[in-house]
Parts: sequence; structure tokens; C-alpha cells
Amino acid sequence: MASFYTGNTGRSTGDHLDFRVYDVEKGGYIDPTGFTNRMTVGGNLLTDQFGVTSGYQPEGRTLNGVTKPHMGIDYGTPSGTQVDIDGTYLTTFNDKGGGITNQYAFEQDGRKYEALLMHGSNQNSVLSDGAITGGMVTPKPEVARSEAKGKAQDYKSMSAAQINSEYDKLRAGKDVGAAEAAGLAMHKAYFNK
Repeated sequence: MASFYTGNTGRSTGDHLDFRVYDVEKGGYIDPTGFTNRMTVGGNLLTDQFGVTSGYQPEGRTLNGVTKPHMGIDYGTPSGTQVDIDGTYLTTFNDKGGGITNQYAFEQDGRKYEALLMHGSNQNSVLSDGAITGGMVTPKPEVARSEAKGKAQDYKSMSAAQINSEYDKLRAGKDVGAAEAAGLAMHKAYFNK
């Protein structure tokens, strides 16, 4: 479990946490209300300590004169609040639209989901250029080509640890294109382990 530190990197509307849930099987964001009990601060539920400042509004909300969907729930957490979540840590990335984001995978009631904790402070160490799974990558074939190694990788035959290691190698080698191209194949294989 990795910790996420809330904050404001200047690309959001102030100090807060934006919590979103992506349904892997449906292929889209869903109402995260039923998953908020996965987040804790200091061992206690986040929802018992911080109020909602903006709810899930898929039909859209108006902010600064612009109406657009809000696919998460915002909580009024002060900058630097350490949030832990029950899930498998995937990565921390720099979201150009919303600042630093942590990404986690989890299962609930036999279904696969991903959680995004958004608008983090600079206390979070950025590990990748974007989300590595879910709906934020372009679908690619089950077997993706790794330019770094010059051969195709069959992620179905790898363990979850090997998949994570391969992804880390691609990122460390600055092979962002290959890592992004391999993202969905890695994701599918990872969740089928």
C-alpha cells in the first residue's frame, strides 16, 4: 500500500482530494460512493473526518463558466493529508489536467476496479507519465511489442511481479511509447493472474 498526499499543485481549485473509480469490465468511470470506505486517514475512515466539497456529477457541473462532467467525489482535505487506500498500488503519475494522481487496483464483489486519488501534492513521487491501465490507455493487442527489447512480450505467460518489472524497465529506459502501447495488454494479463 502506498500513501497519497493531498494538496494543490496549482492545477485544481484548491486543496482537496478527488476520488474516482473506474470499472475495468464496463470500461468507464462509475459513481465512487460505494467505495469510499476503502480510504483511511490515520487509521480512520476518510469520510468520517472530511466533508464532501463536490459530489459525483456525470451530467456535468459548472466551474469557472465551463460545464463538464465530474466523475469523482471531492473531499476538503488540507494539503499534506496522508490518505491510504485498500488496493494494489499501480503507479503515481502527473496528470496534466489535475496534478499528481495515485492509481490502485482492487476487486469488490467479484468485479475488478481501479481507484484514482487525484490532486496530490509534490510530496508524491511521480513514477510514470500517465495511468498504466484502465480507460486511460489506447487498446492494443494482447501481445505488445517492446521497442526496448526489440521483441514481443507475451504478458499472459508472466507473473504479476514480472509484468510490473517489465513495465518499470520500459519507463526507466525512457521508452514511454512502448510502455503506453503495452499498457492494456499488461493490464489484462495482470488482472487475470
